[in-house]
Amino acid sequence: MILVSTALMFQLQAQTDTIIRKQPLSKYLKQSIAPVTLIGAGMYMKLNKTGFNDLSVRDNVVSTYPNFRTHADDYLRFAAIPFIYLPELVGIKAKTDIKNRTAILLKAEVIMLTTVTLLKNETHVIRPDGSNDKSFPSGHAAQAFLGAVFIQKEYGSKSIWFPIAGYTVAASVGVLRILNNRHYTSDVLVGSGIGMLSAHIAYWTHRYKWSKNVVVMPTYSNRSAGVYFSMKF
Repeated sequence: MILVSTALMFQLQAQTDTIIRKQPLSKYLKQSIAPVTLIGAGMYMKLNKTGFNDLSVRDNVVSTYPNFRTHADDYLRFAAIPFIYLPELVGIKAKTDIKNRTAILLKAEVIMLTTVTLLKNETHVIRPDGSNDKSFPSGHAAQAFLGAVFIQKEYGSKSIWFPIAGYTVAASVGVLRILNNRHYTSDVLVGSGIGMLSAHIAYWTHRYKWSKNVVVMPTYSNRSAGVYFSMKF
């Protein structure tokens, strides 16, 4: 509900931009199909009582891979972030300049983290391994798919292999969260949809007016993410 409310609020702004920029509203609807479908599929698995639901998938995974453990998903969820910038070092120009790109990324992260954190704190879904009650939705999947959308938008026109790589890594993160018994399938599906929709909302609402005197860069050190901000007066 939080994410949908945010989307609706920004949709009004997007409609105004549509008139000004002569962009059809169908663009926003088309970009919403995949994330809304993922969220819907996740909610179906979470709530339905048929033979194909969270518990049946979890039981099958645990019985098939009882000793599976890896920390790769903890790192792969952030894999897309450097690749939002690195291709430019070898002459592959992104669609958006670095300042506006970073501003959009920060906005998307705020939308995604706020939505995921509030849902985790309000739903209190116990993880499959019983470690805590922060299972729903998957923050790892949300982060990974947010990054995949950015790669698609910034470099998808350069080569189809950029989005293929981005979504392959993102999907791998979701699968590993299930194999590690840290999330139910519904957690991963809903988290993936939230990540994608957060990125789309950030792009839809951006005004591309960042000053040349402003420098904003994401940082990552010792498994901690941060932001470098500089402004010349």
